[in-house]
Amino acid sequence: MGITLYTAPDCIRCKIVKAFLAERGIAYDTIDFKADAQEFNTFYRTNRKAIYRNPEGVEFPLFSDGEVIKQGSGEIIAYLLSGHTLEACVTRSDMLHGKIAGLYPSQCPAGQEDNFAILVDRLAAGGLQVWLQTDGRKPDLLEKLLKIKDVHVVCNLVGGPEASTKIFGGAPSKEELAKTIALVQATPDGAVRFLAMPLPAGDGWDWPKREDAAAAAKLVAEACGQPTMPYSITAVTADMVWDMRGLEPLPEQNLLMYRSASRQHLFKADIVK
Repeated sequence: MGITLYTAPDCIRCKIVKAFLAERGIAYDTIDFKADAQEFNTFYRTNRKAIYRNPEGVEFPLFSDGEVIKQGSGEIIAYLLSGHTLEACVTRSDMLHGKIAGLYPSQCPAGQEDNFAILVDRLAAGGLQVWLQTDGRKPDLLEKLLKIKDVHVVCNLVGGPEASTKIFGGAPSKEELAKTIALVQATPDGAVRFLAMPLPAGDGWDWPKREDAAAAAKLVAEACGQPTMPYSITAVTADMVWDMRGLEPLPEQNLLMYRSASRQHLFKADIVK
């Protein structure tokens, strides 16, 4: 069965995927959700569980090859480049209006760095502002990606090395984190932050403890040697791609606690919502 691309009128993400398919000489059929409403609605009803809606509705394009459904330009191009291999580092975006996220170079599988770079290049060349999220590993790949026009980066710390390994599958060395922070600081709008997200706790999950925030800030301070560097504190919310693991939204007092703990090592740490 061939490829079908479900699109919307004047959709920049759709144009990016179409250009990539044309570049690779890949044949496909197009169904416009307005012009071909009946066909699209049939597809949507049949595959509703595999299709997500952002706050403004269904994100286009949608891709189907008869076996796999992918949504959004990042996930679709990643699949076309390497099948399921990049799924660990390319997820749906929680950014709209000319921006795209869901791209995690630190988690890029070995041997897939060139494909990841091709993906970022095509998204940026198509007119999207690309936002990468790094956990401090693979700074050489990050450096390569930041040479692409209109690519930005956020560095996420979730705690000490143990917490990072549980969440991201690994932790950066001091040298890796130092290089990553330097790259982030040299990037317009780049940010280093403590991202409060659920951590494994016994048989379930819980929000980070004070010591997790302190450990993250200590790692940053020791790596960069800049106790006065800007440092943000924020929390995962239900509208982000991150899984809240069924927890209630983080209480405001927790953010205040994280800020206090972080300021032991990074004096300008502050809450960003």
